[in-house]
Amino acid sequence: MIPVTLPAWIYANDEFFALEREAIFLKTWHLAGHVNELKQPGDFLRFDLLGESAIVLRDKQGRLQAFHNVCRHRAFRLLEGDSGNCGRAVRCRYHGFLYDLDGRLMGVPSEDSFPGLDKGEFGLRPVEMEIFLGLVFIRFGGDGPSIAEQFEPYREALGFYRIAEMEPMGAHSHTPIAADWKVAVENNSEAYHVPVGHPGLQRLYGSTYRYEVKPLGVSHGGGRLIDRPSPSWSERHYLKLLPPVEHLPEDRRRAWLYYSMFPSLAFDVYPDQIDYFQILPLSPGRCVARSRAYAVPDARREMKAARWLNQRINRLVGAEDKGLVEGVQAGLNSSGYRSGILSAKEVRVQQFQSLIRAAIPVAGQETAPEAGSVVRRNRELKAAQVLRESRSEMSVSA
Repeated sequence: MIPVTLPAWIYANDEFFALEREAIFLKTWHLAGHVNELKQPGDFLRFDLLGESAIVLRDKQGRLQAFHNVCRHRAFRLLEGDSGNCGRAVRCRYHGFLYDLDGRLMGVPSEDSFPGLDKGEFGLRPVEMEIFLGLVFIRFGGDGPSIAEQFEPYREALGFYRIAEMEPMGAHSHTPIAADWKVAVENNSEAYHVPVGHPGLQRLYGSTYRYEVKPLGVSHGGGRLIDRPSPSWSERHYLKLLPPVEHLPEDRRRAWLYYSMFPSLAFDVYPDQIDYFQILPLSPGRCVARSRAYAVPDARREMKAARWLNQRINRLVGAEDKGLVEGVQAGLNSSGYRSGILSAKEVRVQQFQSLIRAAIPVAGQETAPEAGSVVRRNRELKAAQVLRESRSEMSVSA
């Protein structure tokens, strides 16, 4: 039986979007950046998501800690920008509350006007943080598996790249996309569209692309670069100039590989560099792609040229993808489409959509519930889901 896609109505529905915030995004891990973006005391990374804001700080003892980016006095957002250095302390620009880099409340202007204040009770609230291969992840809530557990199937493979030693290349980028976050993730999860949508990628790895899914919402795809003449100047010179990377196994020295984690994070892993590609929802039908590249320091001129050419090639791929997902979003709004079908080549999309249905059961309904009833209907379906799972466990144990 051919798998059926998620229904069109969930890609532009305010009530469903609210469920996604609570049931998915505030319970899962998100990449904030790399430890080598935080080298000095006071260095910080900021990560914003659906009304939440977190900061990762390097404190005076050299430790990394993550906090909610909000003053405990009157809720002012403390730090601005994607990254920077806040000096020896975090100072609120509203009333001047002062926090140490370890989150402790150090100073309160006119402290005597707060009778009985215990500053020890009003430090910055922590956010859960985990470092994996030098990458810094944060989670606003939830109690699911750790990042290390999720990426365990690929720990050895990713370890070849010496990611913890990498340095950032350029700044964080943010690309607005006029499509729902799910459309962008689905597009990034499959190569079925590559022969038609990305002729450059098709020339680079042809029929060598392979894909697989693993438990806990992780998956992998990619292909081996084909050494043959290309009509594209960038592709031709990339293949010619890319030098050998001695710390990589032979089969990875000329391969472009992709690793994904639910709900919306992907890594593009190349011999010369890696980058992350993170789809963050803004509203139903709108999202932003956040990304940055990292690389092991390498002074070879050939490597510098290869990295520049890689990014030139993938800027075109990104522009092609943006047009594709925005075209899908337009089609989802049509009365002529309710749901579609999935190829066996779209197994990573199948995995993603199954996880959406598991987290939000109302996603299994082909037509939208009556306005105002989506949350209630989802609650009913969730209760029935829990009951079925409980009965199944009892049956197994018996």
